[in-house]
Amino acid sequence: MTSFINGFLYFFGLSDNPIDRYYKEQKGQNNGLSGFEIDAYNLHNDWRRVGMDIKKAYEKETSTAF
Repeated sequence: MTSFINGFLYFFGLSDNPIDRYYKEQKGQNNGLSGFEIDAYNLHNDWRRVGMDIKKAYEKETSTAF
């Protein structure tokens, strides 16, 4: 409901652009990184987590093999 109200107010010129405001908030939370940099950073962290999961599964499998 809040996004509708913000969009409605922007349409009539009574508020800032909610998309720009959201982008500025996100940029502030991500240490000033741009869109592609944020995506690359998030992708990097996702693959690190995948690697940690694979390592944990491998260690668990090899410790229970015999």
